[in-house]
This record gives sequence, structure tokens and C-alpha cells, in this order.
Amino acid sequence: MPRVRPRQFGIREHYDVMSELDRDVHDDEPLARSEVSSTLRLMANVVPRSLLLPCCGTGRHAAQFLERGVERLVGVDLSPECLNKARQQVSKSRWPNAAHFIETDLRSWDTDEKFDAAAVLGNSFADVIERDALREVTVGMVRLLRRGAFFIMDYIGRNYLDRCGHSSSWQVVFDGKRATDCRTPRYDPVSQVMTIDVIVTDNETGRILWEGFYQKLVLMDAEVVAHFDGVGVDLRRVGVATDLHPAYYAGHDPNALGMIARSTWWVGIKR
Repeated sequence: MPRVRPRQFGIREHYDVMSELDRDVHDDEPLARSEVSSTLRLMANVVPRSLLLPCCGTGRHAAQFLERGVERLVGVDLSPECLNKARQQVSKSRWPNAAHFIETDLRSWDTDEKFDAAAVLGNSFADVIERDALREVTVGMVRLLRRGAFFIMDYIGRNYLDRCGHSSSWQVVFDGKRATDCRTPRYDPVSQVMTIDVIVTDNETGRILWEGFYQKLVLMDAEVVAHFDGVGVDLRRVGVATDLHPAYYAGHDPNALGMIARSTWWVGIKR
């Protein structure tokens, strides 16, 4: 009997919900500042004039990049709810007109603009679990970069597999109600897909307020390097988040940030 492959989760719909459910991360300004500092350090401390933020989510890094000297920033995402929050956040900055957020699919976005650098942050790489489709997304990002441009990303890879089968819960406010967010990862070694089941339960009534799942294609380091080499980027792994942001994590519990804290960071150059 043929094995059933895991089905792709709805990225747009999922992150519309996460714009509210993951506010503890989205609204953590010190974390965003630390990640931006690490990104620029990996770019040899040369601030790019123009910066692409693929899979930008709520744009939690945008204002920090503008503060550090980026003159033009373009964020691309599928989630209208996340992008609405991104626009609201940047509108409060000192450079509201320097950032632009576009709701589009990177595979089909039609633009002639070329960027000096790209940063895929927030552990967004490999949400697309079908390999050919993931390659198309990666091509969509890389084709927008100038030759010699930096490409920075964080990616969970295999660093969360030890959590599979173990649930983690924390308190949230969802749809105006105090609730418990419970997440349980599971892994299919054949497809190399990790699926994280999410159940949000009303603390007062015990009723399920939201239930869903999201996924990551879990690639070996050599597969990550080969994937980007195939689209014209020389990529290398530089370390784990907790090592790159020691000042931030010295004052925070890494376990409270799940995948973000365990993600590996990568730096690449567009050939």
C-alpha cells in the first residue's frame, strides 16, 4: 500500500492566525533588535542600501533595519493579517515611507528590482514541504538579488526533532479570551517533514478555540548547502541562535521561544 505523504498546511491561513497567537515573539522588540544586529554582523557590518525580507510576517525586524541605516526595505508575505500588522508597526517609525510590504507569492512576483541583500528570519525557511515547490520559492528570492549580495537566514533543521512526541504549553490571549496554547511536534522520517499540531483551549470553558498544524521540511546541513548551491548561492552555517545572541538569551528562557531559540543561522553570497 503506497505511503501517504504529509499534506501541505495552508501557509496564508495559518499565519493569519499566528499574527495574533504568536504575539509574544512578534512583539518582542529586544529579540528583533538582537536578530537584526546579528544579521548585519554577518554582512560584515556593511548596511545594505536595499533589503529584501522574504516571508516577512508581521515585519518585526523592519523598523530595526531602518534604524540601522537601510534606505529601502521590501517585505513579501502571503498573510494579509501579518502584513497589516507590519504596516502598522512601520507607520510608527521615523521612516514610514522607506518600507513597503507586498502580499504576493515569491514564485510569481513580477518585479525588475534588484536588492543588495536578503534576510529570511523568524525560522520561515522550508514551510513549503514539497521539494520542487521549495526550490521555486528559493529561486524567487534569489533572482531578486544583485551579484555579490548577502543572503542570511535562520532555519530549525534537525534541531527540534528531540521534541517530537512531547507537548509544550503556555498561556495566551486569543480572540479576547485567556487560553492555553499547546503544541506537539511529530516527525515523518520518510518525507523528512516535521508537523506541529496546535490546540488552543479556552481556560474558562475548556472549549477548543482553534486547532491546526504547521510544518517544516527538515533538511540535513549538506542538503541545505546543495539546495542553495543549485540556485546560485554559496551558503555556510555559522551557528545556533543562542550562541549568536548571547546577551539576549542570557536574560530569557530559550525554551520559551521554541524553534526560534534552536534555529541555526546561515550566511550566503549570491554568485
